[in-house]
Amino acid sequence: MFKQLLAAAGVGGAEVDTELFTPGVQPGGLVEGVIRLRGGRVDQAVGQVAVEFITRVEREYSDGEERVADQAFGRVVVTGPFTLGAGRISEFRFAAPVPLETPITFFDGHHLPGAAVALRTVVDLHGAVDSTDTDPIGIGALPAQHVVLDAVRRMGFPLLRTDVEAGRINRTPQRLPFYQELEFGRSPHFPRVNQLEVTFVAAEQGMAVVLEADIGGGLLRGTRDGIGMFWVDYAQLAHRDWTQEIHHSLQRLGALG
Repeated sequence: MFKQLLAAAGVGGAEVDTELFTPGVQPGGLVEGVIRLRGGRVDQAVGQVAVEFITRVEREYSDGEERVADQAFGRVVVTGPFTLGAGRISEFRFAAPVPLETPITFFDGHHLPGAAVALRTVVDLHGAVDSTDTDPIGIGALPAQHVVLDAVRRMGFPLLRTDVEAGRINRTPQRLPFYQELEFGRSPHFPRVNQLEVTFVAAEQGMAVVLEADIGGGLLRGTRDGIGMFWVDYAQLAHRDWTQEIHHSLQRLGALG
């Protein structure tokens, strides 16, 4: 349905509608669609029409408080300045590349709890506030992400939730100012691991996998965090035992002894 935009000086009012041809996609793919603008009772100057992806990002502030807010990324300009005539309809096709680090919202056909990504259409109207139209999209796991997550699941770790945090991870090819964490609960096979968090930082040829384990220290020692990392080469994806790779990573973190 068309959504109303604000007209300059409060006169008239244009409307916008975005139709997605690809409601589901993987990181690195394309989201295609068409944007329709319908003029109001007066001509309106449009500075720019763009699309961008948004996700909910958790940010920690200096006062120790955590807040969650929408974070835009992967912006694509669809068209430049033009005049939207009164009562006229203008259509613009677009194809927006999905950044490889886009948080995934689906794995193995199921929605990941806490995960959300949408495509937002932004219309810059001269003399009025920017107006938007937001459409949710599903982001499916890449083959490498699917293989690693399946291995973690087969090791007995249940997936609990996922969130997106502001910040950067050293020694990874990260480009976006945030990263997704997938949180798993306790496994009967790894009783010392209270919680396991998995983060993916995907690039063109491969992907960094970061494991953060909350490891119990027994009666005389408290818990501690162990952080490990390994690299998944897409070309070698089918030629390695990723369950064994994760097992070795947890062993190096001291999660077994």
